[in-house]
Amino acid sequence: MKVVYAPRALRDIDEILAYIQRRSPRGARNVSLAIEYTIHMCALNPRAGAKTDEPNVYRRPLGKYRYTIFYRLLAGNGIEIARVTHGARVKDLGKLPADD
Repeated sequence: MKVVYAPRALRDIDEILAYIQRRSPRGARNVSLAIEYTIHMCALNPRAGAKTDEPNVYRRPLGKYRYTIFYRLLAGNGIEIARVTHGARVKDLGKLPADD
């Protein structure tokens, strides 16, 4: 399945990894791998994520890290990664977080 990234999602990932990198390069690598793995799993089975209140928008947590990936199903065969956010920054997991 095809995976595309919204510009905001790419900024989210860059900001997350830069923040962690300053504190722990190994931690940043581990989080990066967890993001990649979770996105891969979303692409393999996109409807396995939790539905949000918005049509065609799903979310999937990163597992042991407190981040959540929000993604949209695309017409045809693909997903768009919309946001990657820390759980403490999301007030309502049922809604796609607005751009900052």
